[in-house]
Amino acid sequence: MFKKYKNSLDIALGSIKQENLNILFSEIKKRLNGSSSIHILGNGGSAANASHIVGDFTKTFAYMKLKLKMFNHSDNISYLTAAANDLDFNEIYSSLVGTLIDKEDLIIYLSGSGNSLNLIKCANKAKKLNIYQISISGYNGGKIKDLVNTPIHIDYPDMEISEDCQLIIFHYIKQQLVKEIEGKDPYAENKLPKYKKRVIEDLIA
Repeated sequence: MFKKYKNSLDIALGSIKQENLNILFSEIKKRLNGSSSIHILGNGGSAANASHIVGDFTKTFAYMKLKLKMFNHSDNISYLTAAANDLDFNEIYSSLVGTLIDKEDLIIYLSGSGNSLNLIKCANKAKKLNIYQISISGYNGGKIKDLVNTPIHIDYPDMEISEDCQLIIFHYIKQQLVKEIEGKDPYAENKLPKYKKRVIEDLIA
């Protein structure tokens, strides 16, 4: 059965357009100087993936002395519950547009269906302010793909497969970014490949 799941994942990954991944790469790369911020928004498993991605990218590029400002606003549970309680859950992200999310920023939406109302409301508001937006969604891409500048469509009708692809996409993008600027990689100074020190027995405390 695992082979069937693996085959499904291969099909889903094969449906993603390389040119749109290249745009995602470029939009993140241009913000490695701290000139503007990146906001990754999602719900449920997509919110958990956003947290993973933000933590991963923040650590990696902080070590490389680069000024990446990347945020997942669902990590702030006090804000999330207050906004949902005092406003409406469907307004939790759109209320940040034009305030915490500025015109020169990048918004990335993670969604299995592409139809989450809080993401749609945010995308509509951000579109009016000409904020650059990218979506990563599964199934038929959902409404979100029609609102953003660059839709990355995982053309496969499965929620878990879609969420798997979200992480794979960002792991791929991060590795490509590191590869391009590897001359600035602090691990090179130690003459040990990244993570190798964790698997060399005599270096484990």
